[in-house]
Amino acid sequence: MCGWAIQTYQVAAELRRRGQVCDVLNINENRRVKGPEFVDVQGAWDYFAKVVRFTLRGYRLNTHVNGMSPKGYLLAMIAAAIGRITFQPVSLTFHGGLGQKYFPRLDSWKLRQAFRLLFQSATKIACDSPEIKDAIEEHGIDPRKIAPIATFSPKYLAFTPTALPGHVEEFLSEHDPVFFSYLSFRPEYRLDVIREGMRRFRVTHSNAGFIWLGFPNREWPQARAFVDAWPQEERRSLLLLGNLVHDDFLTLLTRCTACLRSPACDGVAASVLEALALKVPVVASENGRRPAGVITYRDEDAADMCAKMAYVTDNSRSIRSHEDRPRTDHVAAESVSQMADWLTQGTLGD
Repeated sequence: MCGWAIQTYQVAAELRRRGQVCDVLNINENRRVKGPEFVDVQGAWDYFAKVVRFTLRGYRLNTHVNGMSPKGYLLAMIAAAIGRITFQPVSLTFHGGLGQKYFPRLDSWKLRQAFRLLFQSATKIACDSPEIKDAIEEHGIDPRKIAPIATFSPKYLAFTPTALPGHVEEFLSEHDPVFFSYLSFRPEYRLDVIREGMRRFRVTHSNAGFIWLGFPNREWPQARAFVDAWPQEERRSLLLLGNLVHDDFLTLLTRCTACLRSPACDGVAASVLEALALKVPVVASENGRRPAGVITYRDEDAADMCAKMAYVTDNSRSIRSHEDRPRTDHVAAESVSQMADWLTQGTLGD
């Protein structure tokens, strides 16, 4: 249940509540699992066949993409091409920030043209923020075609506190402070930098604990091997978890001292906004687009990360209780309804 999945789940539910017919093609790692809430995808040809079939049945396509995955780009391009061939409108939601691996890449003519082709093929585009809208416009795209809609809603904060597993409760009781990080085993998450920041922090806070979670099943063996190679004392400071259901995720977040966010290429991270709304302090890499209230450190600078973690630890109570602490418009905005409105409204030129 990453940010994309949560938004997809909520928007699909809103569309159905309005009487729309909405089916979700699951292209996640569990795509071969059959279930009532989504349509399974058994492979590349199955994806192609199902997109064609739904399009011919009159469905309007909406596809997600970011600037980090060549496979994701190809899947989005296939859907856009099928929509064009069958004269059906195709909505593209671009979820990601600036400084991604493949977008925006003004230094690469091929990558620039590849994304220009994708953006032109889509009937309309939604992105996370006005800054990303500007970057898409720089590819020669009509600004009227692009709508900035934050990928966050107060609905994400509706959860039922749960009883956490025994080993999680034991870890929380044995460590203070505890930092919460939603991660993947990919370069942009800077696991080596986080590890060094943790090492430096434990010099002055020997009882500190860190919780890493969010690793999908395919990345779990790599994450486990990475941590198993650490000295025992270092491993003792870390609790490594996989994915959690949303109620468990937010329950655990509220039990931690602060949230630590490492990637600088993200757009508007749902976990950051959830933490801010729940009054959990956030320490994050500086990318020029962090919401008000986030304590930022210089990207890839473990020493600065350590210093900011120390600041948050020493001032956690005042940060949490600060009544006039800045709130972000993303939290106040009802983006689920906005996205549902955008998906069902007329297209450019209608």
